[in-house]
Amino acid sequence: MILSGADQAGGDGRATNVSTLIDRAPWSPYQKLLLCLVSLAILLDGFDNQALGFALPDILRDWKLAKADLSLALAAAQLGMFFGAIGGGLIGDRLGRKSALVGSVLLFGIATAMIGLANGPDVLAVLRLCAGIGLGAAFPNVAALAAEFTPARRRSLAVVITIVCVPLGGVIGGTAASFIMPLLGWRSLFVGAGLVTLAICGIIVLALPESVRFLARSPHNIGRVSAILRRMGISPSDILPLPMSKGTASAEMPHFQGSILAAGLRRDTILLWTAFFFSLMSVYAAFNWLPTLLAEDGHDIVVASRGLVAFNLGGVVAALCGGWAISRFGSRATMVTMAFAAILSAIALAFLPTTTLSLPMLFALLALEGGFINGVQTTLYALGSAIYPTSLRAFGVGAATGIGRAGAIASSLLGALVIGWGAAAGFHWSIALVMCVVAIALLGIRNHARPAVATHSY
Repeated sequence: MILSGADQAGGDGRATNVSTLIDRAPWSPYQKLLLCLVSLAILLDGFDNQALGFALPDILRDWKLAKADLSLALAAAQLGMFFGAIGGGLIGDRLGRKSALVGSVLLFGIATAMIGLANGPDVLAVLRLCAGIGLGAAFPNVAALAAEFTPARRRSLAVVITIVCVPLGGVIGGTAASFIMPLLGWRSLFVGAGLVTLAICGIIVLALPESVRFLARSPHNIGRVSAILRRMGISPSDILPLPMSKGTASAEMPHFQGSILAAGLRRDTILLWTAFFFSLMSVYAAFNWLPTLLAEDGHDIVVASRGLVAFNLGGVVAALCGGWAISRFGSRATMVTMAFAAILSAIALAFLPTTTLSLPMLFALLALEGGFINGVQTTLYALGSAIYPTSLRAFGVGAATGIGRAGAIASSLLGALVIGWGAAAGFHWSIALVMCVVAIALLGIRNHARPAVATHSY
């Protein structure tokens, strides 16, 4: 037996005790390696999901289409991600996080590679839908693996590291696009991205273990759990009886006690949904339309791609700084400050035509705008974890993520219309307006994450 104190609670009790062992132990190099491994899937998520934004100007020219003709293809990926996130989470809970992750990475890798063979907007939309399902299914399982392999004191940092790989993937994708597309064309970008994704899928199959907490649900997996824990630096003697804390078993029961819309949570839930919806609307509006706007302003495809790189790179830096700032100052001050900084950056870009700016100034402003928008969006996941109790946390954050995907879909469908009102200036004014709504929602949330009061060794 791993943990005799868990017997009365069944599988969830065993999982709870394994989690307690991990929380008490140092954050070992092996656990950090596993975090890097699962983050690769999200890195590819960011690369593959933004590839169409990089290639959009060339696709419109080659197929002789208007921007509105591809709005369905842009929205299809977000629709797929909406259903993929829900289905992927269910599959991960039933069959295992690793199995679900491998299947999702395989699906979006194949679909992305096949986009390079598409011959029209309808085929493109279908392939984007399939890729979106895989992309959406990857995230909840990556988040679960990152959380379940990491001590509680470093769990928020681990989640931020995985999520920040979305804009980092965009940085890599934009840099690759600026070199590949002028030489080999837009189709090669999708084929290459798909093949790299499939190669990473093979590495995940070979090197990533299943979540120890998932395995600990069954007594038949005791040997596998013990072996993985040993690699984390937990000796066999540490795996012997560990009493459960009072009430822990009930907190880990596989059904929800209460509701995310119960009286004490309703206000924060609705405001969190609002913040997710509008922040992801801003992020994906930029992913989908920013290169096209820069191209229409007279910049070549290299500058257009690198503009989105700057937007994403700013997001990487701001998200990591935001995660650190939350531990020092709490989430309210940190996130509201970033939201207002995003508003000011967008207003600056609305007032200053890109043709009048030097390239360094243009990229700096895009990095500021993208940094603060992505910083808010990334840290919303940590905020959701702070709002909900253990028994409602996965469902609460998952529901907010689904609402956010609806905002991403709306950005795809409405983006062309907003751009038509005033080109780049209209786009950035709309970003400023949307981020005002996010800032108001963040101010209204009551259960913000508090500053950390203690430090622990890594």
